[in-house]
Amino acid sequence: MLRTIWLVIVALFVTIPLSTATIFVAVFRSTSPIIDWIMRTWGRFLVRAAGIDLRTENVERIDPKQRYILVANHYSYLDIPCIVAAIPQPIRFMAKVSLFKIPIFGWSLGRAGFIPIDRKDRRTAVKSFDLAADRIRKGNTIVIFPEEGRSRTRAMRPFQRGAFLLALKSEKTIVPIAIDSTFDVFPVGAKRVTPGRVTIRVGTPIETAGRSLRDKGALLEEARTQVETMLFGAPVVTEPASPPVA
Repeated sequence: MLRTIWLVIVALFVTIPLSTATIFVAVFRSTSPIIDWIMRTWGRFLVRAAGIDLRTENVERIDPKQRYILVANHYSYLDIPCIVAAIPQPIRFMAKVSLFKIPIFGWSLGRAGFIPIDRKDRRTAVKSFDLAADRIRKGNTIVIFPEEGRSRTRAMRPFQRGAFLLALKSEKTIVPIAIDSTFDVFPVGAKRVTPGRVTIRVGTPIETAGRSLRDKGALLEEARTQVETMLFGAPVVTEPASPPVA
């Protein structure tokens, strides 16, 4: 319990000043490298406060000079700080719209170019993917959780196609990302944080240039298979579809 209390304290005392700094910097330039540094600093503070021993595998597959669409499994609220701490890219996330309503923190997300998405409203969801395409054009790497919610079990939820349509339309390379063991550290419904090792594994990049929208299903399956293999050693039966966890 002391670890959980410490994480909450660090989250508050780190998030508020860094969010305020982000708002200030973004007034001048929402794609400033300073924002990327702030995000990595925020992620590293939360990772350490949670007692996570963060490891990476195959990060060299990501070219620092290129921009990507990263598709990852989603177990925990700690997935986001782990990714920004581990992946050396100017990352922006597609995040649920409710986060943008949080004072200071939510304002900083909007100013920095994060993309709000309300999957319950199809019209606004389409606009969100248009915003994501704009962020890519401005030089950001976009992270999407295609399960559209945190999984309640170790098995992944079904992948949705939005990330793959975006990749095809923008002709950006898809990189599958496996976030291994945040389920053990802080799963859905947990009341306390359990320190442990978390590994971010980078899969084989999947090129989209020259492929058509008809290939979205094949891309989805290829990315999902890679993530499953990196997590479990072989593809597994998917978790039955259920409402996403907020």
